[in-house]
Amino acid sequence: MFKKAFVALAVLTAVTGCKSTGPNVCSVSTRVELPVSSHVVKGTASTKVIIFEPDLKVDTSTARNITASFHQSLTKQVDITGSKIVDRSLAKKLKSELQIAEASGVYSSEGVPVADFAIFTDIGVASFSREFKAAHKAYDPIEDKRVYVAAACHFEAKIEASTKAVSLPDMLTLDQIEFIGDSTHSYETSNSRCPISNDQINSMVAEAAKYSVTRNDDLKNLLAPRASIVEMRQCDAGTMVRIDMGSSHGVEPEWDVDFITHEKVTNYAGEIEIETSGYGEGEVINNAEHGIKPNHSWVIIDNDMAGKVKRGDTVKVKFEDACNDLSIFASLCHKTSETMSKTFSF
Repeated sequence: MFKKAFVALAVLTAVTGCKSTGPNVCSVSTRVELPVSSHVVKGTASTKVIIFEPDLKVDTSTARNITASFHQSLTKQVDITGSKIVDRSLAKKLKSELQIAEASGVYSSEGVPVADFAIFTDIGVASFSREFKAAHKAYDPIEDKRVYVAAACHFEAKIEASTKAVSLPDMLTLDQIEFIGDSTHSYETSNSRCPISNDQINSMVAEAAKYSVTRNDDLKNLLAPRASIVEMRQCDAGTMVRIDMGSSHGVEPEWDVDFITHEKVTNYAGEIEIETSGYGEGEVINNAEHGIKPNHSWVIIDNDMAGKVKRGDTVKVKFEDACNDLSIFASLCHKTSETMSKTFSF
């Protein structure tokens, strides 16, 4: 419902200085009494994550460049979720211990920093290729005629990696996420050897590693923070709910969120279990001064959702980059956004 516009608009806004501010928070006098959820689930604002250095079977300067770039990109993605990241030096010490624990199914938390999740990555493909194409004529559908195409060299770096998220201390695999990224470059030349410097190659494979992570929202959504609804207010500005998570947990204006209710039910075997169901979406108020405080923030919702909300229901952040959907335009979107990102970087 609140899916973000393409990055071109965001860049244009940043360049022109245009900025919109959302509504003020409704006054306390507009508070609405809420029924209480039958089952309240604890939020995840204090989630801690261990991110291990990616594994790559070869040990060269290029390989180290790839793993460093991939690790940095993973760290940025996890940081976006508001999760706390365990110190990198401590993570190195813990890696072999947790790998053994995963294989054996036995884990001891004695002397180990508290963490909720561990992230393991294996980079399976890290390739670089070059191709020379001689001058030729090709059909141009725009001009509706054959045109001359100059001789050129084309380069491509490609990364494929598999990242596993494991819960601690039970060592359960929560998800196996596949990351695929590429970086391309071309220039006109009659030199069929296609010369390119090692620095350029390293830069391209590092970009491919970065793009493989930034083009995928799965890890962010796996670690997406959750909060509880504590209050609702209604006024001319709209219907809004207060959640027990704020700026100290990374909350930002215009974050999209899903609303989830939890209910205790008796299953077919006569056992009590918890069922969850989603019933709507909302958006964090675009008012960082009044709508987002250190330990709480306000989410605006459609008026027809007001009758469904209960105190104690869960609000889960939903990370959804318009470039990362299955649209046929996603690839073009990435190329455009990445080019503009370089152009407007300072």
